[in-house]
Amino acid sequence: MCVGCEKKGNLAGLRWIGLFSDEKITLRGSAFDTLCATLEQQMQYDPGERDMVMLQLKFEIKSKDGSTETRTSNLCGYGGPNGYSNMAKLIGISCATAVLDGTILEKGILAPLTLKSIIL
Repeated sequence: MCVGCEKKGNLAGLRWIGLFSDEKITLRGSAFDTLCATLEQQMQYDPGERDMVMLQLKFEIKSKDGSTETRTSNLCGYGGPNGYSNMAKLIGISCATAVLDGTILEKGILAPLTLKSIIL
């Protein structure tokens, strides 16, 4: 990778989402709310457009005997054009399944702070 390429790419992305634009913005309750509202306008899907989610998880495992191994899990999925986004399906379906099968009994916004809440 060339020197400065990542920085140039980051700046191009920030420029694309409008952070350096001279266009007027509508102020919201906080700077974060204002940024979110601006991003919602910029990042709307065009008719027929869909999202793609790519995810790679790498687990470095060290066994009791001291041996190590790496396990990798890959996911690539697409949302439906004019339908649910793949992100909505991935998050919504897994959460709904955990609620319906009784794995999650609590209500509200839950953070994975205990081993019980992490292992579903």
